[in-house]
Amino acid sequence: MAERDSVGFTGETDLGLVEFLITAEALTHMLNPDLDTIDSELAIETYAEFEADIHRIAQLEFLKRLGGEPPILITVSDVEMAEPPSR
Repeated sequence: MAERDSVGFTGETDLGLVEFLITAEALTHMLNPDLDTIDSELAIETYAEFEADIHRIAQLEFLKRLGGEPPILITVSDVEMAEPPSR
C-alpha cells in the first residue's frame, strides 16, 4: 500500500472485521532486523510468511487500544513487544 508505506489487511475480532496496516519497517524487522528496507514484492511475501504472527500482533494491538479508529497501524515497536524473548 502506498499509504504510509504499508500492507493493509482485515482482521477478525469479537466486534467484527477491523482494518489494519503493518508498516514496511515492521515487516522488514520480522524478516531480518538487520535489513534497512524491503521492496513491495518482498513485503507481500513477508506478510504471507508471517501472517499468523501478524494477526496475533494485530489482536494484541486491538485489545490494547480497546478498538480505536481504523485502520490500526502496526509498527516496529509493536512487533518488538510481541516477539518471544529468545529473538
